[in-house]
Amino acid sequence: MEGGISGLSARYGASSASAQQEEMELLLDELDEDYRMPRDHQPQGYIDTSRCVMASMEKHIPQQNKGYQMLLNMGWKYGDGLGPRAQGLIDPVPLTTKDMLDLNSRVGLGRIEMENEMHDVATERRRDLESEIQAFETDERKKAREEKVMKDVTIKQEVKEILSTYYCEICDKQYSTDDQYQEHLNSYDHHHKKRFSEYLKEQKAMKGGPSAEERQKKELKRMEKEMAARAAAAKAAAEAAASAPEVPPVDAAAQLASAGPVKMSFGAKPKGKISLAAKPAAKPKPAAIPFGDDSD
Repeated sequence: MEGGISGLSARYGASSASAQQEEMELLLDELDEDYRMPRDHQPQGYIDTSRCVMASMEKHIPQQNKGYQMLLNMGWKYGDGLGPRAQGLIDPVPLTTKDMLDLNSRVGLGRIEMENEMHDVATERRRDLESEIQAFETDERKKAREEKVMKDVTIKQEVKEILSTYYCEICDKQYSTDDQYQEHLNSYDHHHKKRFSEYLKEQKAMKGGPSAEERQKKELKRMEKEMAARAAAAKAAAEAAASAPEVPPVDAAAQLASAGPVKMSFGAKPKGKISLAAKPAAKPKPAAIPFGDDSD
């Protein structure tokens, strides 16, 4: 309401507005506590309880109840069990404190007990490891296990061969369906990488073969190979020189003197013996004076 407490005071008076505020505060204080009613609570006040009957585990619902009348119309009699042959329960299922906890947890009656039993059975004995099973397995189980492994490997290889059709080498991506592969081939990312790889190939072709680094490596290998060949040749020559016998020096002048006169083959008789004496050395010519020398 517009104006709040002041508006109420102006409309109903200061005393009525303050009383309403006190009542609201008391109500809020009561809501902070546990305001749930017990199961045997009897309603009071404006509720008409004259025609209400509260059922319990000790007292069944009255005969004028609609549910009770429906059971009677379907052939049920008081004291008999439920079901077509009256073999069902006679008394209602009692609710204990534990059942109330189960209902509060919303798992249903008996669900927790069933789960606890299943848990005890499952954890009663530790599950054997595969290595422990293989250590004491029979020949039949071993053969079946090996066949299963071979079958799995064959299936994986076949799947890999099939999926190799949907592999893009340019982008290094693997796809499992043809739709995915076609979508990738039509994507901007694939075309961009394809153009870039073509550009690199063109640049490599324009440079005329391998790059400068590759050429340098190739030249270093060639030089190392040539130096190794030269070192091997020098080593072989040194070994051959060391193993060869020593030859005494030969005096060529003494051999010619002992050989006698030399005959000419032109038909003319020699007039004298050929002297093998050394000719006198020619006198050196005077040095030529350079043209234009004004030293004198």
